[in-house]
Amino acid sequence: MHTPTKEDLNNLYKLLGYRLVEDTQYSLTTVVGWFKNRSVLVETTEEYAIMSCKFDQTTVFFAPLTANKELFPFAVKKCEEYGATRINGLNEWQSAIIKDMGYSLKFNRDYSEYLYNPDDLIYLKGKKFHAKRNFINGVNYPYEFRSYEPSDRTELDKLFYKWNVLHVDGAENLTDDEIKQKIAEEGEQQVIDAVLDDLNAFNLFADVLITDGKIIGFAAGEILPNGIGAIYFEKGDIDYKGIYPLLDNAFCKKHFDGGVVKYINKQEDMGVEGLRKSKLSYNPVKFAERYNAKKI
Repeated sequence: MHTPTKEDLNNLYKLLGYRLVEDTQYSLTTVVGWFKNRSVLVETTEEYAIMSCKFDQTTVFFAPLTANKELFPFAVKKCEEYGATRINGLNEWQSAIIKDMGYSLKFNRDYSEYLYNPDDLIYLKGKKFHAKRNFINGVNYPYEFRSYEPSDRTELDKLFYKWNVLHVDGAENLTDDEIKQKIAEEGEQQVIDAVLDDLNAFNLFADVLITDGKIIGFAAGEILPNGIGAIYFEKGDIDYKGIYPLLDNAFCKKHFDGGVVKYINKQEDMGVEGLRKSKLSYNPVKFAERYNAKKI
């Protein structure tokens, strides 16, 4: 196994094109974004891909990608050749196969990803979206929603700073420089900065929501080869009423309308209560379930 090359990344997206998985585990944002500092290693061909990375010095293997289900046991054996006794992030059909290969399974609710009907998030029809429609209809400020441009970066950094301050523990007791240092060390902000430095390299599109020349919302995502519309980042200034329903709806309308995706994926909630409540409020139709497996 080796550090991912451009060819490897191309192979990952070709394999996603077989539409056997519905999660974002092998997206560029995950592999070369979130895993950038986790010693990620891969082995890929046009038929399979395996991947590992390190968490606190522990090597973690992930569910292999394959061109068909029949190749999955072969790819698991490849992981085992590199020392894998645990494999994380398996979906339902992968779990059924690996169980027969002598693994025990544990469902990982916190890292299962939320999947939504695109029309639900685009049109917000019916009683279940009454509150979302009310929030959007109650917006009383003029706004523009458009594609992100590099010239937006300075103004956008102000939004990120304001958002991050609300999520820095003990921010009220820190100096401005100390807060900025903590933000710079945050994994998510590092990934966002890398994405904005080269959207094309991550296969992403990004947009900003603006009022009176001020950026009050940001969203970024992609359409994966497996027909999944992924939303990776949404940041809003909560001083503006209805900012998140407005931002989410505008982003989905712009990028996922017209039958271009099977599901919209908003990723996992990581067991965070507030995040779980928010994601459930958009009425997911199913989950891209994730199971962790251990060799018995």
